[in-house]
Amino acid sequence: SHFGSSRRLQCATPEPSPSIAASMTMSTAARRCALCAALLASGSAASFEPLPWDEAYEKAEATLKKMTVPLLEISGFCQRQIFANRMLFQAEGELGNGSPYYGAGGYYLYYEPNCDGKQTTQPRWILSQVKPWKGRTSDFDLDGECGKETRIILGASKDQPPLGTHKWRMQCGEGDETSMQALTLREVPQGEKYALLRGVGWEHPLGQWFDLRKFWYIGNTVAIPRLHLPALNMQDAAGGFRTMWSETVGSVTVFPSLLSMAATWDDSIVYEFAQALGKEFSAKGANAILGPSVNVHRVARNGRNFEYLSGDDPVLGAALTKAYVKGVQSEGIFAVMKHWVFNEQETHRGWESSDVDDKVAWELYYPPFQAAVDAGVCAAMCSYNKVNGEYSCSNKKQLDVLHRRMGFKGFV
Repeated sequence: SHFGSSRRLQCATPEPSPSIAASMTMSTAARRCALCAALLASGSAASFEPLPWDEAYEKAEATLKKMTVPLLEISGFCQRQIFANRMLFQAEGELGNGSPYYGAGGYYLYYEPNCDGKQTTQPRWILSQVKPWKGRTSDFDLDGECGKETRIILGASKDQPPLGTHKWRMQCGEGDETSMQALTLREVPQGEKYALLRGVGWEHPLGQWFDLRKFWYIGNTVAIPRLHLPALNMQDAAGGFRTMWSETVGSVTVFPSLLSMAATWDDSIVYEFAQALGKEFSAKGANAILGPSVNVHRVARNGRNFEYLSGDDPVLGAALTKAYVKGVQSEGIFAVMKHWVFNEQETHRGWESSDVDDKVAWELYYPPFQAAVDAGVCAAMCSYNKVNGEYSCSNKKQLDVLHRRMGFKGFV
């Protein structure tokens, strides 16, 4: 894990009390994410006994009440530097010179009295991807020079970050040259809660596609060590641990595709496979599998049909989805059902609209998702497409179906 202990998960059972079910209608995204984090923090390697949903939400509410420490927000990054143009930094302790340092998602902010170790060098606050050595009093990155770290030169106190808007030196152009850019630092009272909702680890180099930082998980949130909340380390894919770099090829198990699993018509085999999958993800530090993929086939040429567990049969899909979710989550890893909903083709998936009426949806396309909910699945991934003209991720009707009619208690 890049952010802290990858604690194991005890997943809640899908049987909310009436009071908890009622409170869910008023839940916010922050509450759902805090629930998942609280569930993760409550897990242990020795026990996989499920938590009832009322106890899970009680833990989540208690955790939310403790999330009162302001975080330091830095905004205004250029695209070359980082994909998200703002980050929330947590205080991580003190350096050898007595000054505080802050961290978030692989970036560190700290006061450097002499970045090259020379007493004549001006002090400065530095924003760097190199974690400072806590025991030193200067040159915290051990490179013996003032390199091209993002930085601002100050004669200010080492005890307080430079709040407000200042010019920072960054690499923003196409070459290696640096330029001065305006970054704003401010304290955010609700920062710890916001941090649960922001992913980290992806960057957007100038003129290129989004880049995942090397050896990071596909989806990451920062840990909150003060509250014993680990990072969410969410990894593809539903059929096996995804190898993003050549160095990881050959280090994972190549399982049969989920469509091949469906062809067995055997939920016991799927359960055993899901257990093995959960063990492997856990051993690699992930605490979430971005799967199962359960969409019922509609377009024969869909490029992702091979990874959809349902085939073209909703009854078969429901039976196998239940086995998959229970198998994965028995290993202390939470499952993420996808793609909610009607993600039936890859071609033009970003703007096509899947138009489905309610009767067909409930009889043909919803059953595998309902089975996942009934099995206690902890999270869902929304789909890329529109549903009846409105994008799935912001489709109020479809989200209401998921939470209110199906009884889903996790987060999307």
